[in-house]
Amino acid sequence: MNYAEKHGNRAAERRFGSPPTEKMIGEWRKQRKDLIKADKSKKTLSPCAPKWPKLEECVKNWIIDHRKNGIAVSTKMILISVRRLTIEMSVTDFAGTILWCEIFMRRNGLCMHTKTIVQNLPHEYERKIIEFLKYVINMRQKLCFEIGQLGHIDEVLLTFDVPSNIIVDVKGAKTIMINTSGNEKTRSTVVLACCADGTKLPPVLIFKRKTLPKM
Repeated sequence: MNYAEKHGNRAAERRFGSPPTEKMIGEWRKQRKDLIKADKSKKTLSPCAPKWPKLEECVKNWIIDHRKNGIAVSTKMILISVRRLTIEMSVTDFAGTILWCEIFMRRNGLCMHTKTIVQNLPHEYERKIIEFLKYVINMRQKLCFEIGQLGHIDEVLLTFDVPSNIIVDVKGAKTIMINTSGNEKTRSTVVLACCADGTKLPPVLIFKRKTLPKM
């Protein structure tokens, strides 16, 4: 906290890693006096026990089951699910706000993540790689070409305009307007290539062809 008071919460997050996050450091600074007085041998100032433990347990199990099946779960989905469960469990004094969702996630070790794109490797990929290398070596010995004549290419799609989904605006703004070029779905293809001796070839740009009617 001393470092955060001198350099700021964000600088402290960069210095000591995340967690602690900038928000957590800010909360610790607000509770500085209570934390200094707190008993170091006990857990203090931790989130209070849930008012509806069975309800939260059902929601947590629902989240775990969805994630096991690869289904994305958002805070809105959690609130919709918990409101449905309150009706089924006859819970009448439950508000189901965003604040409850944040405390519920913190209490149950849940947090927001960015999706991870995973590509499954082909079956017996190690054997196929070795066979391909043997084939390349045999062809090079047979045809007697230089290593610089052996290359690899790859194609990458590029979008002309990529507007951000996270926008900073004043509090209370109901409509967030973003000016774009109108080319969010227009793409081009970039072909990248390099040789086995480390030479990088100039990139090639491929644009979508517009077919004109024959005259």
